[in-house]
Amino acid sequence: MKRKPVSGRLHDEPMVTGYEALERQRGVRRPNRKLTRREKKALKRAQKYEEKLHKEHEKADKKNAKREAKLAARAEKQAVRDAKKNAKKKKSRPAVAPPGQRPAGKAVSGTRSSGTGKKTPDSARDKRITAQQSIPYHEMGRDGICRVQDKFYSKTIRFYDINYQLAQNEDKNTIFENWCDFLNYFDSTIHFQLSFINQHSNMAEYEKVIHINPQEDEFDDLRMEFAQMLNNQLAKGNNGLMRTKYITFGIEAENIREARPKLERIESDILNNFKILGVSAYPLNGEERLQIMYETFNQDSKVPFHFSYDDVLRTGLSTKDYVAPTSFVFKNGKDFEMGGTMGAVSYLQILAPELTDKMLAEFLEMDSNLMVNFHIQSIDQMKAIKLVKSKVTDINRMKIEEQKKAVRAGYDMDIIPSDLNTYGGEAKRLLEDLQSRNERMFLVTALFLNTAPTKQELENVVFQTAGIAQKYNCALKRLDYQQEPGLMSCLPLAMNFVPIKRALTTTSTAIFVPFTTQELFMAGESIYYGLNALSNNLIMADRKKLKNPNGLILGTPGSGKSFAAKREIANAFIVTKDDIIVCDPEGEYYPLVRAFHGQVIRISYYTAQYHSGRAMK
Repeated sequence: MKRKPVSGRLHDEPMVTGYEALERQRGVRRPNRKLTRREKKALKRAQKYEEKLHKEHEKADKKNAKREAKLAARAEKQAVRDAKKNAKKKKSRPAVAPPGQRPAGKAVSGTRSSGTGKKTPDSARDKRITAQQSIPYHEMGRDGICRVQDKFYSKTIRFYDINYQLAQNEDKNTIFENWCDFLNYFDSTIHFQLSFINQHSNMAEYEKVIHINPQEDEFDDLRMEFAQMLNNQLAKGNNGLMRTKYITFGIEAENIREARPKLERIESDILNNFKILGVSAYPLNGEERLQIMYETFNQDSKVPFHFSYDDVLRTGLSTKDYVAPTSFVFKNGKDFEMGGTMGAVSYLQILAPELTDKMLAEFLEMDSNLMVNFHIQSIDQMKAIKLVKSKVTDINRMKIEEQKKAVRAGYDMDIIPSDLNTYGGEAKRLLEDLQSRNERMFLVTALFLNTAPTKQELENVVFQTAGIAQKYNCALKRLDYQQEPGLMSCLPLAMNFVPIKRALTTTSTAIFVPFTTQELFMAGESIYYGLNALSNNLIMADRKKLKNPNGLILGTPGSGKSFAAKREIANAFIVTKDDIIVCDPEGEYYPLVRAFHGQVIRISYYTAQYHSGRAMK
């Protein structure tokens, strides 16, 4: 029998797949010649296929081994649990008395005591988290230093408002530049938080200030009429809404001895920076910081905050017991209950390419309970520059890849996606700002806490807040299933538990200018001077308490200068018991003086009253 001549195939069998070539390699004698190109390719495919099968088998073996190990671990844990349960059952079983005898001290009944081993209410209650445990700080010192975590300490400063929105553009630019310098002071070791709190206060306190006591004379009717006018003006504004502003800063330290001098140095620098801005500020002590938390957690309570560190030492209670609400309920992922108050925490998603300095002011003008918090963390300058450079490099790499694709596809290499050009230009401008324009980079988290007595009112307030954000091309997103960390991040502790951050430069961060307009509402024998042009709140001032009690009334002809002077004279007459002396060369105030039964002294060459210049000393 003659052999068939060997051609381009082994035994004249078609080479279809790499698997067949592998079988031929294993079971067929290789011909005494060089393999053809087709046979070499088939052999390579067969080898790759064999390696692939080998890897798949190894993966399957590893998975099986892991599965068996997990099953063994579960079985072992289950055995330990069963052993513990059996031990508990043996302990819970009563001792068996000998036949005919009763167990000592126990009555015999016709039923058997159940030994089911269910959890008792006490054991279930031990695993519950109390309202005090939910408040995320350890200690609050008398001097206002709070140990938030084991190695993190913070302090709070309250600052007041200045006239910004109604200022001239030059003054606005000066305030804005000083505010940028203020932000650049904080380095990467200091975490700081800006808190803006709008809370409805008791209107009785404001009504007490504008109340006019009767003096039992014929002008009491006029006093009642004037007091009614003040009440009407009070209703027009938002004097019942108390607006406060705080800055809280925190550092990491090994202990309180190491943290105290650092915090005091930072506090002194912040107060000096506020002084440059013309802002009044003062540090809070421990009792004042606790009062902020009490008013945040107990908005439905009409009981004022009562606290003393001596009571803590005497009763053994912690500071959390004085500020905690009756309960926290975080069942729903979109809102929560805090005592008898409903609340919701949202974060501001900054999408707008440009922002204005009116955005924060419009949020704070809302006539509702609102807390706005900005957690700001500065990034080290070298790290920020390195980060931006890496982003620029990535964008350039993507441009090169797009250009290569264009060359291979046969069209112009300058035609690349527009987003790459946009992002590349923005990244280069950002790098230039960081390197040559005294800009820093910050990680900012903007949180909004809305509260209301009912859920419907809460939804309305949140909708109103979201509308303001949408007006400035931003979005207010609810912190779904993160309401508890969001609420605790709104406390002035300088601790952020929400991992949502936005990188902003100094100028972009400073656009949230915390100043709107300065309020003037003094207690005592205050005189009414009108309404604030921006907030419509009453302007009540007692000039006798000021450093300079003098005043000038300036205005164009016909603008009401004389009317303002006469109103102040009448107000001082019905509120105070001060002596009012009017020098009236033109006799303009004579009817007002006669109406108040005042004394008129006519000084002239032609009258009986005169004064001699020689007698004056």
